Amino acid sequence: MDMAGRPSNQKERYLQVMKAMVRCVARFGLEGATLERIAAEAELSRPLIRHHLGNRKDMLHKLTSYVLSAFTERTDEMLASLPETGRPEALLNALFAEDRSVSSDMVMAFAALTARATEDQGLRDDCRRWILEFEKKIAAVLASGSENTGHPKFAEAATGVTAIYFNAASLAPLEMPRTWLLASRHAAQGLLEIIGENA
Repeated sequence: MDMAGRPSNQKERYLQVMKAMVRCVARFGLEGATLERIAAEAELSRPLIRHHLGNRKDMLHKLTSYVLSAFTERTDEMLASLPETGRPEALLNALFAEDRSVSSDMVMAFAALTARATEDQGLRDDCRRWILEFEKKIAAVLASGSENTGHPKFAEAATGVTAIYFNAASLAPLEMPRTWLLASRHAAQGLLEIIGENA
């Protein structure tokens, strides 16, 4: 530990910096997430923040890697925890739980990255690849237990569930009423019912 009682471990310090950066991007956008603001949020010096994050291009790359890796890890943990039977219903319960495992700051940081992707082909490819992989994982859960797993309705429903989920998660900072979250889950449930009718 240093004199201020903060972690001296390199990995812990890096995570501290990245969490601060995500928080700042969520509040102020990519352009507003300055080294000064990140340093204040992390309660670390500006030179130390620059040491971990580098220049603006490096910062964007590290943020993308951090956010997408965190989403992948949490998604995989959630999917691994689903029961063997009733997986589609359990998936919706996990995605639309009132106590979400993915913070709204992370979702807002992802939204900021997708907004920047219009002018950055590499970033666009990374974000699009992640979303398509997420949808593919959702489709696999929706198709579980079906004899016709290749039916296109599973992929279509996964796209709808993904859109509803990210919409609900991105609006979490507004503290929407519980009934609104339940309505979002109900809309996703409707997609499961359509699958049952058409697959």
